[in-house]
Amino acid sequence: MVEDMATHYELNYDWSKLGPTPWTETSLVKLQADFHSYDDGDQLWLTISRWWEAMEKDDTGVAFDGGCFFPALVRVSTEHVTAWICSHGEDAFDSIAHYAEELRAVAESADTDVVATWTELPHTVDQAER
Repeated sequence: MVEDMATHYELNYDWSKLGPTPWTETSLVKLQADFHSYDDGDQLWLTISRWWEAMEKDDTGVAFDGGCFFPALVRVSTEHVTAWICSHGEDAFDSIAHYAEELRAVAESADTDVVATWTELPHTVDQAER
């Protein structure tokens, strides 16, 4: 799955080496996904929003599924949507890769020419470990 994504998008899976914070079992790992549609931004927003809305939400309205959580989407412009996939623990990287592939397929179902930019944000360590 990750290998397939790497043929379509430039990804860097060296998250554990980012920044001065060492990765631990409780590190929070975050992937930012930016999607830009030159052809149908409204359909892109609608399709990704429906995907996000279909997930369970916690008491604060944050979507979660399969070991990941997904903060609210942002429609940056009529053509651009930003989403985040976050996870922690031993399977964080695998969980994020799974949902990144799923989200890519969702975006491409709205616009086959969608431009995706994946940004691995520096992970954070649980405050209890400091």
